[in-house]
Amino acid sequence: MTNHLSMEQLLAVRDGDRSEPVLAEAHRHLTACAPCQAELDRLHQRTARLKALAMMSPAHDHFPAVKARLHWERSHRRQQRIATIGLAVAATLVLAVVGNHLVQPPTLDAEQQLEKAMSRSQLLEQQLRDWDPESRVLDGQTAAVVIQLEDRIAALDAELARTATSKAEHEREIALWQQRVGLMNALVEVHVTKASNVDL
Repeated sequence: MTNHLSMEQLLAVRDGDRSEPVLAEAHRHLTACAPCQAELDRLHQRTARLKALAMMSPAHDHFPAVKARLHWERSHRRQQRIATIGLAVAATLVLAVVGNHLVQPPTLDAEQQLEKAMSRSQLLEQQLRDWDPESRVLDGQTAAVVIQLEDRIAALDAELARTATSKAEHEREIALWQQRVGLMNALVEVHVTKASNVDL
């Protein structure tokens, strides 16, 4: 049984040089083997047909359109990023400005602070008068808390009467009025709720 040449050997014969020693043996086989010679002829014919095919070129070059589209998309994305960053910066600035006013109310000068504390104190005294605590009966515990608060308010009033008008004393006067407002708040709360557990 004759061994035929492999496809690799036939391709090597088709593309190779007859002088190569490995191919010389294959050429000798081809002269004696009609099937292998017929297969080699078919390979030559295929090669010739492929070479005879016309070169195909696209009907229209789409690269410029693709390039323009890519350029537009990059430019569009860049503009979107810039717009987004601009909006974020603007929003941050607005929040910083508005938030600053919301978190930190405008500071009052010393005169305004003093006036505010005195007005609040007068308002609380009026609320206490309107409540008319003298006409109401208190239990022993509530009465003890009321006496303690009234004593502290009286002591503050005496200290306020001694306060001078220098700047340092002015700051002290504001602090004393603010303490008085706190004590008056507690006193009103005790009378209204008759609670004995006011934090002193």
